[in-house]
Amino acid sequence: MKKILLASASIVAFAGVAAAEVNYTGSATLGYNDGFYWDANVAVTLSQELDNGLTAAASFDYDVADNNTGQDLVSGGYVLSLTSDMAGLYYGDTGTAADSLWVSAGDMESDGFTSAWDDAADNQAVLRGDMTFGDVDVSVSYTIADNDLDQLSVAAKAALGQFTVVAAYEEAADVAVEAGDFNDDEIMGLSVSTSMAGADFVLAYAEDENSDSTGLKVTYPVGPVKLTAYYVSESVGDDNYGVAAAYSNGPLSLTVDYQDDQGVAKTSIDGSYDLANGLMVYAGAYMEDNQDDEYYVAGQYDLGGDATLLVSYADAGDTGNADDEVGAGDYQVGTTVEVSFSF
Repeated sequence: MKKILLASASIVAFAGVAAAEVNYTGSATLGYNDGFYWDANVAVTLSQELDNGLTAAASFDYDVADNNTGQDLVSGGYVLSLTSDMAGLYYGDTGTAADSLWVSAGDMESDGFTSAWDDAADNQAVLRGDMTFGDVDVSVSYTIADNDLDQLSVAAKAALGQFTVVAAYEEAADVAVEAGDFNDDEIMGLSVSTSMAGADFVLAYAEDENSDSTGLKVTYPVGPVKLTAYYVSESVGDDNYGVAAAYSNGPLSLTVDYQDDQGVAKTSIDGSYDLANGLMVYAGAYMEDNQDDEYYVAGQYDLGGDATLLVSYADAGDTGNADDEVGAGDYQVGTTVEVSFSF
């Protein structure tokens, strides 16, 4: 299997180079928050339909500057792919097999499958192959660390009547790396999803090297409100549970979420209101046991031509939120004035 995946990956690098479609997108931001800063990003997508029905593609992006006033031109995410209607091969900053197909039943402590390499370091990536057989999707992947294949991951999703079943497995990693949501544990999971009487149900079981989790999640719409509740029985630590209500009607959207995560109560409230004429208002708060409350208010105005003006204020108290990611919009702590452009 390793040889097959590697041979296929080499095809991605060389197939269909001529006459490829090339698309560029970009974004730029100029802002002030206790000093001026600017961000800029350029993304490129290359694609080519081959004569044999395959499509070769490559996508990558560069951070010209990241939250500073200088230029650093750092490479960001990248994915190489070779796809058809029924199969695909992917290499780079992409999800593992288990992470791509797994369906969780709430906040499960034991289903932490390794996911995509976010801002992957040198010599670290994921090589994944996907295939569809009727109502069955199958995926196989390896992580790549120090130029070698590691941590086999396999998953399958099958539609069986009114039920959808997902089985996923990830072997223990030989090399521990620092990239994305990496987990070097051996993990397996099984989940079943269905819909009955207007409600969606997910029943799931996951097991890693140290614990196991069994969860049930239910989602039910009531008019403009979508209600969600889950309960997870944990073999180690406290059980996890949560309830959420998401309301959306006309210009108003509001989400209230309560979770008890390993005995720690967490509540978040996020709302938005469309004032029309391109102006949106946002507000919210986050509360956690034994921590200061976080809250934010923001206004965003559409300047036209894919340009926006943001004015926000966020307070993180003494929570240690040094990443300036408060609320659903990841707002910076303090007062921010920011102009963003998309190209």
